[in-house]
Amino acid sequence: MINGNTYHSFPCPCGSGKPFDECCFRPNNKKTGNPMDEVMHALHEAQQGREFSSIEDANRFMQEFMIRQNTAPRDAFAGLSPTEMRSILNTPFAAPDIATVADVLPQNPDCTAAALFKALADAIGDKGLKPTATGNLPRNTVREISIVINGTDTFGTERTPYQLLKEADYFDLHLIRIVAGYAGLIRKYKGRFILTKKCRTILDRHGMAGIWPELFRVYAEQYNWAYRDGYGPMYLLQRSFLFTLYLLHRFGSEKRDGLFYANAFLRAFPAFLDEITPMYSRSPEEIAISSYLHRVIDRFAGFFGLAHVEKSDWKYGGNRLYQVRALPLLDQAIRFHVP
Repeated sequence: MINGNTYHSFPCPCGSGKPFDECCFRPNNKKTGNPMDEVMHALHEAQQGREFSSIEDANRFMQEFMIRQNTAPRDAFAGLSPTEMRSILNTPFAAPDIATVADVLPQNPDCTAAALFKALADAIGDKGLKPTATGNLPRNTVREISIVINGTDTFGTERTPYQLLKEADYFDLHLIRIVAGYAGLIRKYKGRFILTKKCRTILDRHGMAGIWPELFRVYAEQYNWAYRDGYGPMYLLQRSFLFTLYLLHRFGSEKRDGLFYANAFLRAFPAFLDEITPMYSRSPEEIAISSYLHRVIDRFAGFFGLAHVEKSDWKYGGNRLYQVRALPLLDQAIRFHVP
């Protein structure tokens, strides 16, 4: 036997970052499809017939065992080790052994996020832009930017078109305006939106190749991905963004069904299903897949030009079919140092 305090000394190999005895070692653990089953079996086998003469002896055994487990690649993590997964989850922008994010891209990016910011910066210009009484972009500016980006100021379908009446009607623009504010690229000064000194310096030196990393980092770390998509918090979707980009880096050279990535995510984080409440006759798995494809694949990887995302019409069950392929910008922006 090993004292429970010994388990508390080591991080759990599932990658959660919690102590072993507070996570997968707990006897009442109910994680669905827990990838730690293999580890627990290995621990049981390694302890068979062993007698420990002291706590120090038990500690040495556990230290050696946990080092092996934490540094071994796991199929459930697409070949990453638990140690690498902890870095991906806890320090995605400060894990040089895993990946480094470019401070400046090698060329100006071609993506919705960059196009919207450039159009917004052009609209603000040198004179600034007076906001509405509610603090948003003026309606005419919203419409003008929509025409630049989409060729029209009308959204919706042919049967039910609608004109843009306010900033929030053009949600992608609304989002970029918020993210740019968090990034310190635009601000309000003397009653007008202006481009900050930081923004003008980056634009002068690097153009959108320097702006994109600023927007990307703030979107990944500060912007609330749950804002206005109806799925609730689901913080793990955002916290694990680098794991999804690793999956695209490794498997995205050819077009794949979006379910490939959703299922890979659920294999790595099966406990995510336990946190979802069924609703509208949809199972936790259906909600998990739908939220992952919408929030991570489309609204993150697609929006920032890291993946090409094709969405079909709605299928039975309420989930859309997605076809996903990594774009060159992914490897230009993020350099992975793991196989």
